[in-house]
Amino acid sequence: MAPQDFAGRTVPQHVDAFTSGKASARDILEGLLERVKRAEPFNPIATLDETGARAAADALDLRKKRGGRFGALAAVPISAKDLILTKGLRTAFASLTMKDNVPALDADAIAQWRAADAVLFAKTTTPEFGHKVLTDSRLHGVTRNPWNREHTSGGSSGGAAVAVALGLGPIAMSTDGAGSGRIPAACCGVYGLKATLGRVPHEVPPDQFGQLTYLGVMARHPADLGAGLASMSRGHRDDPWTLAIGREPFAWPAATGGHPIKGKRITVIRRMTGGYLDPDTEARLDAALAFLDKQGARIREMDGGEIDWKLDVARIILRANQIERFGEVLKKRRDELDPSFAKTLDEGDAVDVVALRRALMDRTTAYKSVQRLFADADLLLTPTVATPAPLATQDQFQPLVVDGKPLGDLRAAWYTYTIPFNMTGHPAISIPFGKSKAGLPIGLQFVAPWYEEAHLIQLAEAFDTETGASNEFPSGFTPS
Repeated sequence: MAPQDFAGRTVPQHVDAFTSGKASARDILEGLLERVKRAEPFNPIATLDETGARAAADALDLRKKRGGRFGALAAVPISAKDLILTKGLRTAFASLTMKDNVPALDADAIAQWRAADAVLFAKTTTPEFGHKVLTDSRLHGVTRNPWNREHTSGGSSGGAAVAVALGLGPIAMSTDGAGSGRIPAACCGVYGLKATLGRVPHEVPPDQFGQLTYLGVMARHPADLGAGLASMSRGHRDDPWTLAIGREPFAWPAATGGHPIKGKRITVIRRMTGGYLDPDTEARLDAALAFLDKQGARIREMDGGEIDWKLDVARIILRANQIERFGEVLKKRRDELDPSFAKTLDEGDAVDVVALRRALMDRTTAYKSVQRLFADADLLLTPTVATPAPLATQDQFQPLVVDGKPLGDLRAAWYTYTIPFNMTGHPAISIPFGKSKAGLPIGLQFVAPWYEEAHLIQLAEAFDTETGASNEFPSGFTPS
């Protein structure tokens, strides 16, 4: 056999090709590695592991010859963000201070994907320690938007989004601390899922009970989100949130009992805080509402200003955690840090105990506010971000500028929509829904009650049937 380009094929198609003997694991991998070379100008890869991936693929092929049995991700090429521990493969956290770090253990979610016979081929790019919603670092450089290299990929899981958009594997493992998975998914035109708090084990961070960060999945095909989530959702003893829902993994395919849209009560929030919304983004939101209405949804709009979203709460808690974890690095190795990360840590150093105490209480207030919304709704719908991807030169601490007008800092002006649901634990998904006049992807965010990831995935499937987004590739990357 010869290397085969499987870009655009689903997880089940990868598995079937391998298990049926139509393609070897090695041939699938070699076709992907050829595509990786073509993707270099967009810089999605932090560390490429050709040797390790080939060894894993060859081991699968040998088991196949011996009549072995295989897991749900057999021969599927996968990547993991450079914040996620991978045994024997560098995890640098995009930091010069960790550039030689090779973990002795996998994060449990990675171990689960490997146990399902996936082939890990790369770590994807992120800003240093995932501290911002843009993807650039002193260690790995700038990761660029696959639809226009002058624009950002979003972040902090920018490399994962670019990899999926360019066909570098059907799924990628991301992280999401304030929208870090959904934001780049929207910027790059792919599907990005943040599951319910505790659905996926994230046992590595030191503050388990104050968790705001989630391991997530990005995919080109919505159903592949389900395949990825099902293979990483077994509970872990060191993550108390996974114990809260038991050790039974998420099941996919799943029966949710009815059409994902017809008769569903959907509350639409155009603006979380009354700020700017890009006209092209708003037009796509209106088009989505027309589609939902045609499908039989029961839609109502509400003014986001009616809710105190406690947007600063997540920042205070994150900054307090960051300075506790990296305070010594800031003191001793500040000159090696990205200036924006050093400034982020300075913000953490300025958080006082009164503000932190109040933030911890306000997180519960935010949770109860969202729970009240679900008393009258099955789903919430918002834009994922207020505008399509900014320029790749955007600074984390400079205002977002549109048509020469400064709109405020990124947190207040661009990604207010994603932040609340990291605090409240609700599952959320970014769905690609068309492009701006400039050709940049636009994403919509749906949020569901706890544990209803299957509903979000089936909803995304309905949208994909309408848009065909899963079949769209950036110029030069459409499979032959």
